[in-house]
Amino acid sequence: MPIDIARAHAFVAAHGTDLDRARAAALLEGVVPETVPDAIATLQNTDGGFPVGLVAGRTSALSPTAQALMWLRDLKLVDTEVGQRALQFIEERQLPRGIWREQPEVMQWNPPPWMDPDSTPADVYTTALCASTIVVLSDNDLPADVAVNWLQTQQARDGLLVGFRAHSSWLAIPAFERIFGQETRATRRLIAGLGTNLSPEWSSGMVAWMLQSLLDARYTRRTELVNRAWLQLNDAQLPDGSFGAEEGEDPVQTTLQAIDIAVRLQGHG
Repeated sequence: MPIDIARAHAFVAAHGTDLDRARAAALLEGVVPETVPDAIATLQNTDGGFPVGLVAGRTSALSPTAQALMWLRDLKLVDTEVGQRALQFIEERQLPRGIWREQPEVMQWNPPPWMDPDSTPADVYTTALCASTIVVLSDNDLPADVAVNWLQTQQARDGLLVGFRAHSSWLAIPAFERIFGQETRATRRLIAGLGTNLSPEWSSGMVAWMLQSLLDARYTRRTELVNRAWLQLNDAQLPDGSFGAEEGEDPVQTTLQAIDIAVRLQGHG
């Protein structure tokens, strides 16, 4: 059965924060807040970035800044001063050879391995994340152009990017599509690699995150990978309207992702 958007919305309303409910309202009803919610605005550091772990007072980092921008996107508030400063933070931290790398200062907060500035797999992940964030949320293709040429050198034989293979690869899809197009060898190998890797063992959060990246890159259900992932996500909805989360995943956030995908693929109302 298709995703039951009403049940998913009810789950977010019952279990989410005020910010989560505002995101759902914007996604489903087009209700845009007059100002950026305090839950986002008060976290932004003076440099425009957002702190490690989204904990106020910590060092700004690329990954949480990209996360905050996705919240602003749901709320249709990327064009605000908060959103534009966050985008500028990411753009200004691209290194000359095209990659993005977290600053060593983030390590004092014991971040996850994909934020380790001394790790090549983390460089791949962070570069894919930042390049795609910029192409999805702005018209500036130049940073992604340099980035994807480096990322292309990190593709393994199966088409996936090295390191955090599935995650980095689906994060890179919008940037690859914008710079190379859907029909070039590099992009087709990326999609094919993800198609081979997708399995029923993937969590709902993984499937939803990949689907969002595919839709951001203008893929449709005419693409086999989109169709397979969409059907798998449909089957994952639980009786309470949520999408089950594995350890480290938040069911409310996954349900919000599923709502976004369902609105885009099956409409609402």
